[in-house]
Amino acid sequence: MRTLSLKIDVCTWEGLHGGVPALLAVLSRHRVRATFCLAFGPDNSGKALRNVFRPGFLKKMVRTGAPTTYGLRTMVSGTLLPARPIASAAPELVKRIVDAGHEVAIHGWDHRRWQDQIASLSESDTLTELETAVLACRRVSGSSPSGTAAPGWVVSAASLTAQDTLEFAYASDLRGGLPCRLEFGGSVYATPQIPTTGPCVEELLATGVRDESDIEEALLAGVRAADTAVFAVHAEIEGRAFNAFFDRLLPALRDSRDAVLPLREVAAGLARDELPVRNLASVVLAGRGGPVATSVAREETR
Repeated sequence: MRTLSLKIDVCTWEGLHGGVPALLAVLSRHRVRATFCLAFGPDNSGKALRNVFRPGFLKKMVRTGAPTTYGLRTMVSGTLLPARPIASAAPELVKRIVDAGHEVAIHGWDHRRWQDQIASLSESDTLTELETAVLACRRVSGSSPSGTAAPGWVVSAASLTAQDTLEFAYASDLRGGLPCRLEFGGSVYATPQIPTTGPCVEELLATGVRDESDIEEALLAGVRAADTAVFAVHAEIEGRAFNAFFDRLLPALRDSRDAVLPLREVAAGLARDELPVRNLASVVLAGRGGPVATSVAREETR
C-alpha cells in the first residue's frame, strides 16, 4: 500500500498559535489526519541570528522573506524579547489537535538549542531535552507520544541513544531513503526511522522558486516515487502565508495515495526486526542552511 503522512512541524509560538488553527481547518475540510510534531519548550528563534556567518544563512533569510514569513516578534524571541513557551503552555490548542483525531509527536524541547548544539550535547543533556518534552506532552495532551522528529533533521549518537531509552515507536529524523533502523559508530539502534520525502515549501523559496505552480510540481515530484511518503509541512509557512496554497495542494497529495495516515499508524505496520539497517550519513540539500541526516546502504560506506 502506498501511503502518505503529513508531518507538520510546529517550531515557534507563532506557528502554534497562528498556524495550527488554520491548518486544522484545512485538514478538517479535506478529512485528512496528520502528525503534528510540536516543540514544547521555549521559543528561542531569535538565537538563530548567531548563524549569520554560516554559508547560505543570509541568502536563505532573504529569499524566504523571513521577517514577513515568521514575524518580527519570532525573529527576536529569546534575545531582545523573552522566549515564549510553545506547546507546554498551550494545553487548549494541543487538546484541539488530539480531539480532531491527529497525532501529537515530539519536535524537541528547545528547538533552537537542538539545531545549534545537538552535536556537542552530552548523552545526559540530550536525554533531558527529549525526556522533558515527553513529560510536557503527557501533561498537556493526556498521553505519551509515540514518536519524535529531530528539529532541523539534525541528529547525534546521543539523540539516537535517547530515543531507544525512551522507547519511541518511531522517529522521523531523516531526509530521503527507506524506512529503516540506523547504524552509527558501531551501534545499531532499535527505533525505526520513517524519513521525510522530498523538499518543503521553505526550501524551495530559499532556492528562488516563487511561482506556485512550480512549487506544487516540485512538491508532488518529491513524494511521487516513495511507497511510504512523508510530506513536510511547517505551521509557520503552510499555516500562514501559504495556507490557501496548501488547501489547494492537499487534494492532489491525498488522491495520489492509497491512504493518508499519521506516522504512528505507519509505524504500527512496520515489522521492526525486518527493517533494513542502514548507515547514518549527512547530506546538504538545496535551500537548507546546513547538512541534515540521511541514511545510506551499508555497502555504500565500505
